[in-house]
Amino acid sequence: MKKLILVRHAKTEQLYDYSKSDFDRKLLPRGHKDAATIANQLKNKEIIPDLFITSKAKRAKQTAEIYAETLGYNPSAIKKEQFIYDGYTTSEMIKYLSQFNSGSDTIIIFGHNPDIAGFTVNLISDDLWHFPTSCTTVINFNIDSWKDIEVRSGKVELYIYPKMFK
Repeated sequence: MKKLILVRHAKTEQLYDYSKSDFDRKLLPRGHKDAATIANQLKNKEIIPDLFITSKAKRAKQTAEIYAETLGYNPSAIKKEQFIYDGYTTSEMIKYLSQFNSGSDTIIIFGHNPDIAGFTVNLISDDLWHFPTSCTTVINFNIDSWKDIEVRSGKVELYIYPKMFK
């Protein structure tokens, strides 16, 4: 059994000043709070990833660090990937995941919409269409190796976002 947790980064500052980079946008105080709320839900349900992967964008890294601190994962061990920010297809992400065959039964990925939502929807047979900031979906796969992951083969174990807890 493999478990994949897909997270949209937490709430960020708006990009009003176009001389600033989208890549460098930071979390708002609300984003910090929301990320901690959802990470604590995972902790309470004992869903603990053994591998953290994030986009290199500042807001995704900050979200990943909050989850890591809450879930007891070393923030310096978070794997940072540029392609998660740049965009990817479902088949590209599945190919990327296939390299993690031993020691990583539960992987968490922090990314951006629309890619993280599209990837989620393509992996499951459920109808999920709402992916607000800090949305976290836990998907189970009845496989022994990440090389065996297939489109529409995942089963949603948990689908949560901050407004569910207000």
